[in-house]
Parts: sequence; structure tokens; C-alpha cells
Amino acid sequence: MLMIPPQNKNIVGCISVIFLILVFSACGKKTTETSTIPPGSEKKSSVSTQTTLEGNPIPTQFSVSETHSPWVIGKITIIDSTGKPLENMAGIATEKPNAFDEPIARGDLSGVDGVSTIQIPKNKGVFIRAWDPILHYFPNNYFEIPPTDADYLEDMQIVMLEASSVELQLFDKDNQPVQNENVGLMMFHPKLGPWWPCDGHTDETGNVLFKPVPAGMYNLRLKTERGMILEIKEIKIPPASSLHLGKIKPS
Repeated sequence: MLMIPPQNKNIVGCISVIFLILVFSACGKKTTETSTIPPGSEKKSSVSTQTTLEGNPIPTQFSVSETHSPWVIGKITIIDSTGKPLENMAGIATEKPNAFDEPIARGDLSGVDGVSTIQIPKNKGVFIRAWDPILHYFPNNYFEIPPTDADYLEDMQIVMLEASSVELQLFDKDNQPVQNENVGLMMFHPKLGPWWPCDGHTDETGNVLFKPVPAGMYNLRLKTERGMILEIKEIKIPPASSLHLGKIKPS
């Protein structure tokens, strides 16, 4: 049984990420992990790249084996920022690195050991991360898996960071509060584009709360029901935080 090391990408922003899903409302800090080539004299094939979200690609070879199975199996250990295994988390695979695409594969829920096992199609390149069904946590890193003939992936470790919230008071161009209106939020990763969507509803004074969102460094785009669009650049959201941005209005 041969294994392929995945490409690991860690997501920054206050040490954050992504996830994903099934489309809700959440991004993070980037660190580097190294993948290793399993010992042995396996046949070498294509090249995978391991890259931090803000860094440069690092070529990494992977091994393959001849098999007729259409699936490759991966083991994901899911932990919090202190290294503690997390229960009831699932590995997921998507075709894009952002945190909200519908998964093409889902692993089983993790137990006390934090392990989720996932099967993905060999003929597709995918991005693997972890998912918290109740959105208390978001992943701080992900792995990019190229198409492969291997039967097993090398073991992966996903670090989860606690979700945060963002609050602000929204005003229009006439300096009047935007009252009782639905507001959509899209969080943009500085390099990878649209990352996590959320929405909220303003009160009589224009206050709106977006929750839950992932930690990280993002550009924010707000859009109201009536079509007003505002952009806020380079907002750093710490894990497990309630960030208040104050009064926001068109410039």
C-alpha cells in the first residue's frame, strides 16, 4: 500500500481559515508544514506543491502505485490551537480552496482521537480541510491534493481556530443609519479571492452583527438590500474574538 503526501497550505490572519461547506457565513494565518516522502523505493510520479498562502511554492514529489480502485483514502487528525484532538469534526474535499464550495466528498465525524477518514476520487485535484458542523471552529490550513494513482494519502493534520464575530454600524451617503435592512458580507482572502460569506440584519441605529466568521486577515465587501456596496480593506480578525469596526459609511 503506497501513499502520497498532500500539498499543505496554511491559512493566516491572526492565525486563521476557512471553511466551507454548504454555504454559510467565515480565514486565517499561514504557517508552513512540510510533507515527507514515505520510505521505500516506490515509483515516483508528478510533482505536488506545498505552499503557504502568502509564500512561494515548494516542489514535493509523491509516490504512486498501480491499482484499479477509483478512490484514494486519507486520514485527517483534527486539533485545536493547543494541540487537543477535536470530536465531531469531518474532513471535507472541495474543488476550490475557498471555504464555502459544496464538498465533493465528506469524511466521517472525528472521535475522541480527532481522526476523520475520507475517500476522494483519484482522477480529481482537490483541497482537503476540516469542517465543524456547528461552526464553532474554522480550519486554519488546508491540503491541496493533485490527481493520483496512489491508494493512500500521507496522514494530514488540520488545526482549527475558534470562530469570531464582526460588528459595525452602517450609514448611507447622507450620513443616515441604514435601518432594518439585510446586509450581505463577503470576506476576501488577500491572495485567493472570495473566501467566506455571511449576512446580518441592521437595527434601527444601523448596527449589524456578522457571526460566525473565521479568523484571519481579509478584505470585506458589504452589500445592502438597496444595492449600496462598501469595501473595507485589510481587516485582521483574531480567533474567538468580537471585533467592532465602528461607524462605516461611503467615502
